[in-house]
Amino acid sequence: MHPPGVQVQHKSYAMTDVVSFSYSGRTCAPNLRPRYRRAATMALASTALTFAWTAFGTVPATAQEAGAQALLSADPDEHSLLLADEIQYDADTDSVTAVGKVEIQRGTRILLADSIVYNRTTDIATATGNVSILDDTGTVFFFERIEITGDLKEGLAREVRVLLSDGSRMTSRTFLRRPDGISELHESAYTACDSCEGEEPFWQIKAGRVQYDSDEEMVYYRNAWLELAGVPVFYTPYLAHPDPTAGSKSGLLLPTIGGGRNLGVAYQQPYFFAIAPDKDATLTPFLTSSAGNGVTGEYRQDFQKGRVRLFGSLMGGDPELNEDVRGHIDGWARFDINNHWRVGTDVNLATDRTFLRRYSFDAPTWLTTNAFAERFSKNTYFSANAYYFQRQRLPIAKGSVPIVAPVLDFNYTSDPGFLGGYWDMDANGLVIVREDGTDTNRVSTRLGWNLPGTTSFGALYTFRASVRGDGYYVRDFERPAQGDVFTGTVGRFVPEASLEWRMPFVNDQLGIHQVLEPIVMGVVSPIGLNYDSIPNEDSLDLEFDDTNLFQSQRFAGLDRVESGPRINYGLRWSAYNGQGGTVSALIGQVYRFHADPAFSPLSGLDGHLSDYVGRIDVSPHPYVSLQYRFRLDKNTLTSRRSEVSAAVGPSLLRLRANYVFLEADTSPTSPGDTEELYVSVSSRISRHWSVMASHRENLGPGGGGIRTNLGLTYEDECVIIGLDVANDSTQDRDFRQGVSVLFRINLKTIGDISFNTDIGARR
Repeated sequence: MHPPGVQVQHKSYAMTDVVSFSYSGRTCAPNLRPRYRRAATMALASTALTFAWTAFGTVPATAQEAGAQALLSADPDEHSLLLADEIQYDADTDSVTAVGKVEIQRGTRILLADSIVYNRTTDIATATGNVSILDDTGTVFFFERIEITGDLKEGLAREVRVLLSDGSRMTSRTFLRRPDGISELHESAYTACDSCEGEEPFWQIKAGRVQYDSDEEMVYYRNAWLELAGVPVFYTPYLAHPDPTAGSKSGLLLPTIGGGRNLGVAYQQPYFFAIAPDKDATLTPFLTSSAGNGVTGEYRQDFQKGRVRLFGSLMGGDPELNEDVRGHIDGWARFDINNHWRVGTDVNLATDRTFLRRYSFDAPTWLTTNAFAERFSKNTYFSANAYYFQRQRLPIAKGSVPIVAPVLDFNYTSDPGFLGGYWDMDANGLVIVREDGTDTNRVSTRLGWNLPGTTSFGALYTFRASVRGDGYYVRDFERPAQGDVFTGTVGRFVPEASLEWRMPFVNDQLGIHQVLEPIVMGVVSPIGLNYDSIPNEDSLDLEFDDTNLFQSQRFAGLDRVESGPRINYGLRWSAYNGQGGTVSALIGQVYRFHADPAFSPLSGLDGHLSDYVGRIDVSPHPYVSLQYRFRLDKNTLTSRRSEVSAAVGPSLLRLRANYVFLEADTSPTSPGDTEELYVSVSSRISRHWSVMASHRENLGPGGGGIRTNLGLTYEDECVIIGLDVANDSTQDRDFRQGVSVLFRINLKTIGDISFNTDIGARR
């Protein structure tokens, strides 16, 4: 087995194999493609030191025979191969010398030098002249001269250069191996930047002395500093970290410094606890000048069949709020019980609505806590879930947020049987409780039969028939039409049958492939199945569009049923050229024989005829993509819902735009029509520079700018520098709007240095 770049040719040499080493790299600095990346910074020092001694172990401590055999390993488990122009043994000095393009291979390591001399009397091996070592990780070591004792306990090298497998590099004036096992580098520098001779890299870390203790597996630095563009920006008299091969160890991590309108000056100093190989924790004091002080913590643990991740925070002393302690928790767990069962949980809780945004944590509109169990098999799926919700934006009446526990779902699909038909079954159980409001208990079961087929003239059809039963026990449900509060049981029976037919017509002309497909779907079911004693818990969010045009049930949940006989019909057209360009369009409508009062005028499904829905997709070229989704009024053809998105241009100049219009409902509390525009432009100005700008605007009544962002990024082989300026118009109690500036520098192979501040806050 030989490393990359090595070719072995067998010739008629008496005692050696010929090894030829080929290497190609850049003129100014060699570069080997990485096979993996290292996480530590100057920990390469430990790697360099350790390998150098191991590599030179190819020189044996006992050499009884003259010639080439004196330089070959006596280890039968790892043979060495030697090639040199000349090999000599000097009996007077008891030394072996190999000169002229010396190459030694041991296992997957290769040593090159102009000459190697091993003196048995002094037990010192000396390699001189263009000395280089390639190890099995792809790291290359370069020396002008190196001396090592035969027992590998002492050694000295000068003018050391190291090229790591990830492209980073290190230099050092001297390299010393002490008898106590400590290895030292003096006047060392490390960088991941490419640089030719005489040029300063953009960044580098320098140290007066670096020590590696192989017993403790630790690297120690004295007088270390970071230089950016040749300017020292950070200095520390002492620094220590584990050897990258040693695994995790406890210690301080890099701090985070920021500031702005919400927190003032903020400082976070994490400390990492390496508890065990399968678990660790991080504790971070969080100090601010304007929003109190506290701590964040993270815990991680891996199990044989699962994982746990927990992150949380506690903050106190915020002068703007009365709460003594605020905080949150964000975590998850997953466990695979066996090949069929999986259990898990997601926990997302906060003490109040603005905490997450004020302290710059991730802040969705709703925080959802969920516990679940799932079972998978060939034809069935079962799940049990429990949910708890917290709203993080608009206020909601106390006690009205539901606790959902449990939600039980069972699905079954049979193998195809007679005429290719198959059975399916869905079952659901639901319990919803509130501190103040309606409690709901539901059981629902549906059994269906499906028969897909193709006619002799190419038409496609699918026949479906199903029957469903729903049973409810409801407590404290207000019925406005009855003027009372209902508590009791209610049920319904929902039979349904549908037939979908489509006929694709295909045409090829002038290199364009076209498909025209009329689609008709008839559905029959009883009228008036939405009783006023059944609360609507899971079917409030109804959106009639092109995605559910050909569905028999358009409600998202089970509490509301689309009833009565109806026909869904539409026309789909698509065209393709030989260069990958596509154009497609769909338009359709629903006709009802009886109006369904379950649909409001805003839904577009009220009355006998529905609104027109459809979409148009145009992508004639990889650099052009357009999409238009619409819902048009059935009488006036005016827009009731529009979504337009476009992306034009290559990475040199890419333009994007998204426009959304939603017609307001007729309720007195409706905020009016929703109309929003988002535009962005990005440009890859050069190989290293890119720029991006975006703006989101509320076009509705009383609207205005929502967020404007401008970003500039520089990236090369060793650094990413980014500057982002954003104007955020969102404000909520102790979370203030204004301009924020984020400046970050990512030193590749090291980590991020960032500064985040908010300016221009409007009080």
